[in-house]
Amino acid sequence: MKIGTIEKIFDFLKTNEGKELPREWVRLIKKTKLIKELENHPDGEQYRNEGDLNLNFSKITKLPNNLYVDGNLDLFDCKQLTELPIKLYVDGDLDLGNLNITKLPYKLHVEGSLNLTGCSELTEIPNNLYVGRSLFIDKTPLAKKYTNEQIREIVASTGGQITGKISRNL
Repeated sequence: MKIGTIEKIFDFLKTNEGKELPREWVRLIKKTKLIKELENHPDGEQYRNEGDLNLNFSKITKLPNNLYVDGNLDLFDCKQLTELPIKLYVDGDLDLGNLNITKLPYKLHVEGSLNLTGCSELTEIPNNLYVGRSLFIDKTPLAKKYTNEQIREIVASTGGQITGKISRNL
């Protein structure tokens, strides 16, 4: 934490004794604690998150290798996250927009929509990909490399499925 930030916290506490912390501070504290918990979770054990997991714009560097999210998972613009867990199941939507990832997990399962928009290093569609709704590959090498039909064929040939539309702007 930066020294200027610490000084602001002390000043707030001095002048607002007995009052609650601002909500944005509480959210930041909770998010920081959650990131440490995720980054330090033992790889052999499943990490299950009940409800949505919003980590967008955070500095998270690692997720547990067996991650189950019972809602939406938002990792938009998490620039320091360069690898995804080996096993990743998301019961809602998965937003991976603007990540610096080079590949997706072998068995990625997303019940909702999968957003890969702006993943400029992503060049391959994984085997066994399952997307329950739409796949967004806008501004990725995937949009130039594959047609929508080719993506569906690759996914279907390995037992996966994309049930919704595929959005692709070059």
